[in-house]
Amino acid sequence: MLETYFQASKMLGHLRSGPSGPYLDGFAAALERQGYSGDTAVRYLRAAAHVGHVMAGREASVSDIDLAVFSEHLRTCRCPRASGGRRNHHTIFGAKLFRRHLIEIGVCRPAAVAQEVPVELQLITRFKAWLRKHRGASNRTIKLYAGDAVRLVEELGADPTGWEPADIRNYVTDRASTCGRGTVEKMTTSLRAFLRYLAVEGHCRAGLDNAVPAYAHWRLADMPRYLSTEQVNRLIAACHGETGACRRDHAIILLLARLGLRAGDVAQLRLDDIEWQTGSLRVSGKSRCEVRLPLPQDVGNAIAAYLECRPTISESDRVFLRTIAPCRPFRNGSGISSVVKRCMKRAGIVTPIKGAHVLRHTAATEMLRYGVPLEKIGLVLRHRGIDTTAYYAKADVALLKQIAQPWPEAL
Repeated sequence: MLETYFQASKMLGHLRSGPSGPYLDGFAAALERQGYSGDTAVRYLRAAAHVGHVMAGREASVSDIDLAVFSEHLRTCRCPRASGGRRNHHTIFGAKLFRRHLIEIGVCRPAAVAQEVPVELQLITRFKAWLRKHRGASNRTIKLYAGDAVRLVEELGADPTGWEPADIRNYVTDRASTCGRGTVEKMTTSLRAFLRYLAVEGHCRAGLDNAVPAYAHWRLADMPRYLSTEQVNRLIAACHGETGACRRDHAIILLLARLGLRAGDVAQLRLDDIEWQTGSLRVSGKSRCEVRLPLPQDVGNAIAAYLECRPTISESDRVFLRTIAPCRPFRNGSGISSVVKRCMKRAGIVTPIKGAHVLRHTAATEMLRYGVPLEKIGLVLRHRGIDTTAYYAKADVALLKQIAQPWPEAL
């Protein structure tokens, strides 16, 4: 397999005779399966050979690859065959990929298992399991909630039975003085959830969640952020093209703009979720609540066009994949938001808010302009209550003008 990337017999002999030699052909085949370009694969194969020689120089085998030692070696590397950059991204990442390959084939030992969770943090472990099982929370949400819970336990102690309302209130106000608005709002939500869980399990007195003060911010005081129709058309036009990346971006933008999906919904979308016969789409959003949404014709055409050139080297059933190797699914909604940001930059759209969520607001305001009732908008956006959907009623300025009353001074 090395002959795919190296033609010189002298170089092939050097690579195969080194400490990493017995595993380089398999590593080269793995790189090809994952879709890496020839130039990138050559760099990674050189890095794999390099790290093998470094380990051998320290009387260690490739089964004991230490990336920290290799990184330190690169600072003063004078190896004669280490052509190119000795300490760069490709060298370090190539060694990491090689070690990962050796772990997969059972040659290299995996990283040491994390130490057992301390007794005082076992409460957090059970809280995380409860969030996943009973609330259907995503890994990202669980990580956020658990982080705030850990800091509270570290501050107030590992025995919640001794917590007082004043202690909780003082902790929140002290933290709020050093954080931004978004961080404070998320912390308030996560701490209340944690305290409710403790009360239900009998670990603290009931009602301690009421000791978490509310953040003085009125969300409905602001106008919803959305794009104009002209900006949406420019954004869609910026994705036109026959390349795989353009087709993928086009389908993503249409899903967000037409159906108002969240970025995480698009990232988690699977091939089986598209019901072509019925023209519908299964979406599992927050709390893993599954709903079916109608699939517009232009959205379906865009997805079908992308699936024609979707990378086939990935075994994942996710609809949207990264276009650079390794062609894996998006880990979460952040990757989808990055796609939207790049498309907005390409289209020359300058707005105070960027990312996928602005298209969710745009879809809601567009439905409102066309006379769709708030109840049906809430069904499409999968809101739990009509109060959340009512936030978009302020966007219909023309309708508000019809019911607005003049000020008394104007009579």
